[in-house]
Amino acid sequence: MNKSIDILGNVVNFLFVALIFLIILAITFKLTLKNYNVKTNKVKFYGLFLGMNNRSILSFSLLTLNYIFLIWATATFSGLNYIYILIMVFFMIGSDIVSKMYKRIPVDLLFCAINSLCIYVSSMIYNYLIDKHTSIFLLIILGLVIIFIFLYFTYITFKLLNNIVINQEILKKKNYKRL
Repeated sequence: MNKSIDILGNVVNFLFVALIFLIILAITFKLTLKNYNVKTNKVKFYGLFLGMNNRSILSFSLLTLNYIFLIWATATFSGLNYIYILIMVFFMIGSDIVSKMYKRIPVDLLFCAINSLCIYVSSMIYNYLIDKHTSIFLLIILGLVIIFIFLYFTYITFKLLNNIVINQEILKKKNYKRL
């Protein structure tokens, strides 16, 4: 029972972190994009969302929340449990279902398994460093592993977001090609 309460507390902490992140993001966009000019790159940022339908925006949002969750789970070294796996699967599969990309579900389940392994490895190295053997060598390895994991999460997230943007009807008419 204690472990379940700890997991629930961690999920609530994630919700607070995600809420703070989204508020900071909204304030940043509000301040930086309030006085935009048609001839600047700021319009291109708005243009990303202008051509999207509600399904695509929701799918985009689910993938963004998944990215925030993955970074949070890795950075807190809270380990891996079934609730975290369910949250990752919910975000990834939910994004596929909302955007009607059913063929991507097996690939996204593979990504969920790899993401889970990344979180597990980083928490395992951290726990070994704290509990058993503290050395500068292990600390450097942990830092490099975390940098690799963050870069991997960012790469996968941008690839998945690109897939959502590519499936827009406006871009299909213009023969937009995948990056």
